[in-house]
Amino acid sequence: MPTDIHANLKIYEIIQRFPQTRSVFAANGLGALVSDDAMRVLAPFLTLGTALKNRFINIEAFIEMLESTIARNPVIDIPGLASMEAQKNLSFLGLMPCGLKMPFSRAFTQFLNELQAKEGLCIQSAVEGNVNQELSYYSYVDTIEFRDELPDIIVSADFNVFLGHRFYTHFVVPGHFTGYGALPAGPNFSDAQISDPKNEYTILCVNPLVVVANLDKLENRDLPHTWEDLLGPVWEKSLIIRGGDGFYCHAVLLPTFKAFGNPGLKALAGNVLEGLHPAQMVNRIDNNGPGALYVMPAFFADRILHQDRIKVIWPDDGALASPVILQVKPEKKEELKPVLDYLVGSELAQILAGAGFPVPHAAVTADVQAKPLKWLGWDFLRQNDLPALNVAIDKIFMPLAP
Repeated sequence: MPTDIHANLKIYEIIQRFPQTRSVFAANGLGALVSDDAMRVLAPFLTLGTALKNRFINIEAFIEMLESTIARNPVIDIPGLASMEAQKNLSFLGLMPCGLKMPFSRAFTQFLNELQAKEGLCIQSAVEGNVNQELSYYSYVDTIEFRDELPDIIVSADFNVFLGHRFYTHFVVPGHFTGYGALPAGPNFSDAQISDPKNEYTILCVNPLVVVANLDKLENRDLPHTWEDLLGPVWEKSLIIRGGDGFYCHAVLLPTFKAFGNPGLKALAGNVLEGLHPAQMVNRIDNNGPGALYVMPAFFADRILHQDRIKVIWPDDGALASPVILQVKPEKKEELKPVLDYLVGSELAQILAGAGFPVPHAAVTADVQAKPLKWLGWDFLRQNDLPALNVAIDKIFMPLAP
């Protein structure tokens, strides 16, 4: 079974993807490297090759042991959403950003397996990539009338229908769904005021959108430093953002509208060359295709092979913070407390931050924790009905975009 394990992988990445390999490290005298403390502090930065070389352990033989353990003890991922109606039987539904689905699902699966073994608590769960449900699922949620039709815990990504006025007035204002406590935010979260002051929503992490420049395509143009710089006429038909098939990413369009109004939307539309999925952007850059600037999640920027060809720009005014939100039925908090505590706990937070998704935990260490974020703001989110606003934005943006 191919695992793509190699010497340059961080130990954190290996344990995150294959938690069953902890036993291999422990059996070879490396248990300290995969302890909870080390996973927070050391494992996110230490490569497998460096760790083994310093201890005179044969790399090829160790990788064979890892792969053998993975083959014997596969961690079965959480299934996806079987149908719209099936969600009412779930204790947990996760709609995750593309880059987070695999690391989250692996870690959460391991946790649920351990929870069932220790406490006999069996949690009915489903995890989907948010893009798989972005159009169909969210439109279905807008037809739901009763909370019993929804899972007990919902984790969802992006500025979606759960932040819209209909869901808010039907389910949040009456107290049918709420957040799960205030988390100890670090400077990037507190400076951007990302945590909900009313605790009606809990932000588990954010998906930071950055700008990636293909240096081969700049044509003597200066690199942008802020989001406003992307609106200049010098970038006409040079910008690629997430989109395709009549859809463009509102995590980009909403902040543009808030900061620069309709003129900003029109300027942005004129500069867009094409809409692509972030994985397609990575492939485009690696093949040196058309497009000078790409707006993509930082997770995908790190996966570009030709790093020598690019410049990753974390704008001075902050990466656009697209949220991953937790909501729970209040009456289920006690029954599902172990699950909720894990979801907002430091162990999962370290995994999320290590995957490139900033978290509201002051004690978590990762590169993304020290970089600025740009947030829409809770006043803006509550004053505007996002689904309706997105429709209004599209009416301005779409006729001018490719």
